[in-house]
Amino acid sequence: MWSVSASHAIGLIAGLLALPIALLAMRFHPRRLSVPGTVRAAAVLMAVSGAVHFALIPHHLNSSPLTSLLFFLNGVAFFGLAWNFTWRWWRLASSALLVATVLGYLAYVAAGLEGPDQVGLATKLVELVALALVLVPVRGERRRRDRPWYWATLVAGVPLLTLMSATALWAVDLTRPDPAHVHAGAVLQATNKVPTRDQQAAAAQLYDETKAAILPYADWRRAWATGYRPGDQGNLPSTHWMNQAYTKGGYVLDPRHPQGLVYANTKHGPVLLGAMFQMPKLNEFGPDPGGPLTAWHQHENICVTPLGFEFSLMTPFGVCPFGAVDISAPPMLHVWIVDNPKGGPFAVDLDPDVVKAIDRA
Repeated sequence: MWSVSASHAIGLIAGLLALPIALLAMRFHPRRLSVPGTVRAAAVLMAVSGAVHFALIPHHLNSSPLTSLLFFLNGVAFFGLAWNFTWRWWRLASSALLVATVLGYLAYVAAGLEGPDQVGLATKLVELVALALVLVPVRGERRRRDRPWYWATLVAGVPLLTLMSATALWAVDLTRPDPAHVHAGAVLQATNKVPTRDQQAAAAQLYDETKAAILPYADWRRAWATGYRPGDQGNLPSTHWMNQAYTKGGYVLDPRHPQGLVYANTKHGPVLLGAMFQMPKLNEFGPDPGGPLTAWHQHENICVTPLGFEFSLMTPFGVCPFGAVDISAPPMLHVWIVDNPKGGPFAVDLDPDVVKAIDRA
């Protein structure tokens, strides 16, 4: 869903380096055998999180001194608790720090003060695992944790905090996607930001040639006779009709041989919406004559059910519902020959209101 921010890469490196160092330091801790293994594991993970926070201080020092101060305080607290894990109030202090850190990160992301990336997600995952290890009771400990509120916190609190974190980050991704993920489940081809005159002219030429080539397929019977077949049972507002001969034929951005056609499923029958060009391999973007106007996109994490229903709404968990299969599709480029005011003729998606208006017409 997210990439590793260049400014946060140092945090990832610091965390990876801190892991073996923390394990070595734990081995030489004079009182390590006086506590359960879960406590020692949690202390190691907290040291890793502390290293990540310390490493991120220099980047935020000029742009956000407050954030740097919070990172410093977090790092000091994590390192302090990672070493003093035999302290009487260690569990209470550690759980409070871990919960506050996770919630603070979510607040920063929700407020737009920090963008989610893989380093942040990995650090929060480390902290959530550490929290579970801090809270889990161990047989033979001197202080039994048999109070109802404690078990309620352990059984419901940690999973709830995990679910809340993932849901919050998912919501942020859908409402404020980064430039490479402006469509849920799709990655855009990297291009220049502002099209040049030559790119504008090339995009217009591609549109005109594609529209002229596919207009005969406004009669779906001609598309059928040419070898196009619908990809589902027509239970969705629109359907991609694919031509396997063109898909395997090696055609690349050829207006006369688009790999797919898109039809609206209306009460009057299929209505042609546009064409779809598709590359033969994953992660192989096609030629981009129009620059940012004609950027290809690749769908990832498409969940397909045995009944043929599919959707591409990625979640931070990176999994599909039970019974669905996770697949990816090669890069593709749409050319919409109907008006698409919210996205333009080469947008990843067609405005659903356009399809509804066509169905009503």
